[in-house]
Amino acid sequence: MTCDCVQLSRMEKQGIKNVGVREILKGTAIWILALCSVLSGANVVNGVIMWFNLGPEGTFAPYLLGNFTGAIPVYVYLFSSAVVTAVFLGGTSHRIVTELSYADQINAVNDEVNRLEAGLQSQQEVLEGVQARMFLVDESLEHIRKEFSRGLVEQGNALKESFERSRRTQQKMLDGVQERVLLTDKGLRSIRKVLKEQREATKEVIGDFSACLGSQLASIKETVEKQRGEMENVLVQFEQKEKRIMSTIAEQRNELAEIRLKLEKLEGSISKPEPLLGSQSNVEEVKGIGYGKGAELKEIGITNVGEFIMADSKVVAEGMGSSEKTVEKLQGRAQLSMIPGVKEKDLLLLEGADVRDRNSLSEQDPISLSKKINAVFEANFSRGKITPVDKPTIEEIDSWVKFSRR
Repeated sequence: MTCDCVQLSRMEKQGIKNVGVREILKGTAIWILALCSVLSGANVVNGVIMWFNLGPEGTFAPYLLGNFTGAIPVYVYLFSSAVVTAVFLGGTSHRIVTELSYADQINAVNDEVNRLEAGLQSQQEVLEGVQARMFLVDESLEHIRKEFSRGLVEQGNALKESFERSRRTQQKMLDGVQERVLLTDKGLRSIRKVLKEQREATKEVIGDFSACLGSQLASIKETVEKQRGEMENVLVQFEQKEKRIMSTIAEQRNELAEIRLKLEKLEGSISKPEPLLGSQSNVEEVKGIGYGKGAELKEIGITNVGEFIMADSKVVAEGMGSSEKTVEKLQGRAQLSMIPGVKEKDLLLLEGADVRDRNSLSEQDPISLSKKINAVFEANFSRGKITPVDKPTIEEIDSWVKFSRR
């Protein structure tokens, strides 16, 4: 029984101790919230004071947070202080109302107190100790509030003095700038005056120079006009001489062409005409074959004009890699080149008159062939392919036909 009483006494003491600790912690939390509310309210008051001193757009660096936030506007400081104050007041009110609304806990405590009357003296001592601590906390809070208010006032005064010094410095700078502007205006006026004098002097010099230059230009223009007239006369005389010389050269050229034509005809009547090619001439000399085709013909055993004319056109076509009609055309051209008196330009005229080989030439009437060749000559002459000297006579065409019939 004694052991149970002792154990019960220990349990009662432990319960009283736990309840006391919880109540102390809750009370301490309420007091801390209240302290923060008071400090926030002090910041609001300080913000209102600074609002009237610096204006809502004024800036300052907070005493404790200035190193982190830098300078902030007054209206931001006042607004944030008001918000923080409202938060702390709300928290304090909430804690107090919550503690007051804990009826069950209070009843339990009252029951516990009634049941634990034996421990009332110790609890009273604890409460007195708590009161003493609360008194110390109140004193500490009052001291902190006074120090904080003093710091805020000193900070406000310092900011005010700093703003005044900055204002005086800016005023001095503005005064200096105004003085410099006045000096600059004076310098500009003097410069304008000098420029005006120089402009007038320049106008006088330009006027004198223009007068002198005008007379010189007039004389130069007169001289140039005179020389131009002389040059035009010389050019007209030169053009007239050039026309006379060109007409003389044209006449002489025509006379030379007639003389050359007469000489060729005379040579044809005196000497026996020679053919362009002979049977032993190289096959490359046939117009239209050349060295490339000539090399292919030599590979199949054709080395001269006679062999080329006598060869089978199909065999030659296979060796040259050409068509049979092309080979027959080249063979006919080689036959015409062997007729005495037929020149290279005559081959063009004969082919234009549809004379492709020696046999077709032998069947022609000299007069009819002359008419055909004359028409072909006119067409080629208009294109600039032949000259009047290349035009064959009827006698030459008659000799071609006679040689082709032999």
